[in-house]
This record gives sequence, C-alpha cells and structure tokens, in this order.
Amino acid sequence: MIITARATFGNAIFWEIVIVALWSIWKHRNSIIFFYGESLSFNKWRLYFFQEMSLVTLRVKSGLKDKINVCLSSM
Repeated sequence: MIITARATFGNAIFWEIVIVALWSIWKHRNSIIFFYGESLSFNKWRLYFFQEMSLVTLRVKSGLKDKINVCLSSM
C-alpha cells in the first residue's frame, strides 16, 4: 500500500505529505493532552495538516508547489 501510494504521488511529494501528516497528528495529540483539552477530531487534524502544508509550499520549488497544491485541492 505504501509503495503504491509512493508511486502515485512521486517520491518527494509522498515524503512531504507523510511527514506533515505525522507532524499534524503530533500537534493534535499535544493540543488534546497538554494545552487545550480538545476532543479528538478528524476535522481539527485536517486543519493542522492544511496549515502545515501551506507552509511547506512556501519553501519548495515551483514544480513541487504545483503538485502539492493539486494534491491538496483534491482532498
């Protein structure tokens, strides 16, 4: 499954998405446990994910930026 996803997204985009998704899970976990006492929510995780991916698009090359934006718009 991971190999198929990597082939679909391309190597660089795949790892960016995986790392940002895991970071967003970590941020959401910390907001639940330590900071805000929020409940577990897919929508909140998704919000964190989109915020972090928008920051990633500021530092990547224009070719990758376009691919990331297409991927995000399909979610």
